Amino acid sequence: MAADSTINNASLVHDICRCFREKQLAEIVSLLSDDFKLRVLLPTDTDGEIRPRSRAEVALLAHASMGEFDILRFEPDDITLNGEMISSVAHVKFRHKRTGKELETQFRHAWQTADGKICALEQTHDLQLLSDYIDSIQAVASGLNQDDEAGAAPRTASGRS
Repeated sequence: MAADSTINNASLVHDICRCFREKQLAEIVSLLSDDFKLRVLLPTDTDGEIRPRSRAEVALLAHASMGEFDILRFEPDDITLNGEMISSVAHVKFRHKRTGKELETQFRHAWQTADGKICALEQTHDLQLLSDYIDSIQAVASGLNQDDEAGAAPRTASGRS
């Protein structure tokens, strides 16, 4: 039975990474336990504190990310299984849809599973690299917005060109 659990836990990691690549948000959420918690420090966490994020928050973050980025690669590697605990390194590559800017990096994951679901995930990554990438796409997007405004046809009072 323990061997089956180990195989299933490894499959969970592969499945959730596949779901991110394929932008299958509903399937991602279905793999998470109701009390799932994500611990990660994101560039938008201005206080520098890691706080647990719920399954609902993760769904919102994933939805926003999937709308803004093409996920070119999201593959787990170096998977180490220890009962209900799994560690892995995900090789990821994203492309910002509007600017075309790409980022390739790694996420280190510590997963915890129970009853065939993922109940916790701690993710570490190169925070400075992610922050610099976000700053770069914001700078390019800002330039695109200025270009759009400069080339836009004049608007009438109704908002139509």
